[in-house]
Amino acid sequence: MSQIKNTPEEKKDNVVHITKNNAGEAAIQHGTPIWYIKAKNVIYYILGLLEVLLGLRFLFMLLGANPRSGFTSFIYAITGIFIAPFSGIFSPFSTTGLASRSVLDPATLIAMAIYALIAWGIVRLLWIKVSREA
Repeated sequence: MSQIKNTPEEKKDNVVHITKNNAGEAAIQHGTPIWYIKAKNVIYYILGLLEVLLGLRFLFMLLGANPRSGFTSFIYAITGIFIAPFSGIFSPFSTTGLASRSVLDPATLIAMAIYALIAWGIVRLLWIKVSREA
């Protein structure tokens, strides 16, 4: 059995240099500034958190969760501000069952896609700045 050996990480001029280890794991690009890596991670973390909240909202509405429940109303209140710009594009589709009302809200899906594109665009703009500095 071969032993995995990592090569050391070097930090010079706020630039991270990490080479691949002998196990073939992916490494950070050579010469990538630390501020870019941190900014990209923060942007994608915020996007991930927002996507999870919007996904919960979509599932709760689709499955007919009780809007008077504490957790459900909390999710609806937090995500309402992020859905507001997209709420008038398509009208929601709803069905009423025996015990609950199920709603398919396209505004939530559109918001999830648009916010993902915005985050990707910001990261790409930062990458353009990094590539011009190199």
